[in-house]
Amino acid sequence: MLHVYHLHKALLAGLCVLACCPWGRTQEKVGENEMKAAYVFNFIQFIEWPQGDGRAGSDWTICVSPFSPLKRTLLALEGRPARKDNPIRIRLWEANELDDCRVLVLHGADTDRALRALRAAPGKTAVLTIADEPATAPAEIMITLHREGDRIVFDINAEAIGKAGLSVSSRLLRLSRGAR
Repeated sequence: MLHVYHLHKALLAGLCVLACCPWGRTQEKVGENEMKAAYVFNFIQFIEWPQGDGRAGSDWTICVSPFSPLKRTLLALEGRPARKDNPIRIRLWEANELDDCRVLVLHGADTDRALRALRAAPGKTAVLTIADEPATAPAEIMITLHREGDRIVFDINAEAIGKAGLSVSSRLLRLSRGAR
């Protein structure tokens, strides 16, 4: 239980730093999209990618749907150090273009197209898929962000994460609203 407390404390500290610093809003209420972008950043810290995926030591590329309301807030993460001081790169996802994507943030109609592209790309399984629309999240989506009252919560699909060759920290699983 103590580990959950420390992880929760670390996540909250990270979210506060991300929510306040990049956007310069020290006295304004943090918006939903800023919180979701902070969650995406923190998910990178608690997901393990396979050692031999050929991208060790490279940038952390987050590909985002051009229609996602998170697009602007994720762009604010550009250049920030993620893991092992490798910088985050943000790029808009285009149909069938998954090169370098480690994280794929999907929205609306792009979800089905991106999942078809992932299925068709051999060797591109180690991509973390995140949806910010729970109603349109198929079973292959690994993390789904939700708004629950005044809070942002998330569900984790551990089976989909495992199939992709990724592993999720048990501490992050305990913080999720539900794990499938």
